[in-house]
Amino acid sequence: MRDTSGQDVQIEQSGLKKPLVMKALIAVALIAAFSIFVLPKFNNMFSSDLTIAKERLRFAIVEQGNLQRDIGVQGKIVAANSPTLYATAPGIVSLFIKAGDTVEKGQILAEVNSPQLNNRYAQELATLEQLDLAVGRHKIEIKTTQLNDQQAIEMSAVNLEAARVNKERAETSIQNSLISKKEHEEKMAEFKRASLSHQHAKQSFDLQKESMEFELKSKQSQLGRQQYVVDDLKRQVRELTLLAPTAGIIGSVNIREKDSVPANTSLITVIDLSAFEVEVNIPESFADDLGVGLASEISFNGETHQGQIIAISPEVTNGQVVGRLRFNEDVVANLRQNQRVSARILIESKENILKIRRGAFVESGGGRIVYLVNNDNAIRKKVTLGARSIGEIEVVSGLKVGDKIVISSIDIFNNHEQIYLTN
Repeated sequence: MRDTSGQDVQIEQSGLKKPLVMKALIAVALIAAFSIFVLPKFNNMFSSDLTIAKERLRFAIVEQGNLQRDIGVQGKIVAANSPTLYATAPGIVSLFIKAGDTVEKGQILAEVNSPQLNNRYAQELATLEQLDLAVGRHKIEIKTTQLNDQQAIEMSAVNLEAARVNKERAETSIQNSLISKKEHEEKMAEFKRASLSHQHAKQSFDLQKESMEFELKSKQSQLGRQQYVVDDLKRQVRELTLLAPTAGIIGSVNIREKDSVPANTSLITVIDLSAFEVEVNIPESFADDLGVGLASEISFNGETHQGQIIAISPEVTNGQVVGRLRFNEDVVANLRQNQRVSARILIESKENILKIRRGAFVESGGGRIVYLVNNDNAIRKKVTLGARSIGEIEVVSGLKVGDKIVISSIDIFNNHEQIYLTN
């Protein structure tokens, strides 16, 4: 006998036992599935403080990488050079342009007719001419006086020479007893008078010369002072004709044709189209982090241009400080005065740090609380956040790479410790 297969007899199962076994197996499977999948959900749901649908929230995953710290600001295009022309004297204005006109440098824009200034200029000019004539007349008087004094010196020299000859002749004659002693004394006295007269003539010449030169300097000083007065009035009269200080367009005209204006009235503003800057309002909290020279990105009309900070106002107004950005490019097309733009100021760059996408959780949690997502639960956790940019924020501690957190506002969690998230 090779085996017992010939002795085996197959016994048919009864129809009642097979369905019972199948039902038992299905029940065991359902209980296992309930225990594995459903029961934990019920446990999480009943152990949570609050239940919220996931569709009401936004999530992000902690990453490691570089972060560019920056701030976003709004601003407007302003002309770097927009001089305003003023009336230097009261008068009546004649306009040669209108607002929006394109002008060239040196072009005549308007004229102010000021009779008062013109009359004063004419009077001072006449005074200058009188002083100039007085100086010329005094120079002639000096020459005449010097000529007369020179003649007096020469005549006294001749008389002195004649007296000296008579004196010598008298001395010779008195020795030979040809003349009396009285006559000899008269000749000696005549010589002394001639000598004194010649000496006085020379002294008078020197004094007259010094006096006349001093008086000439006084008149020349008056003439020079009057020349300054006339030059200044001439400049004021010349400035009554308003010339364009730069090429550009007329931004505003503050008066009408033939208006009578007082002195120092603003008349016309010229906008230089070759140099534009961006004026931005920066939150006060970022003012200490900013400095002249920081790079920026200026966006408008779907384009982005590079720039840099060139000035920051020291004054805080309504919680903001005013800054000025300048384009790095020499010429930027399609710019208009007061055009609205947005800008991103780059403060610093951090490399190889933990970061998370920025959201409303930063403000609602005070930058210290986040909700870490673990399966269907969101668990309250303390964190430390660092540098912030427009789109991302640095995670200093409390999270690790791959952690998933809620980045939408966490005010709806009412500060509960555990939140159950439903689909």
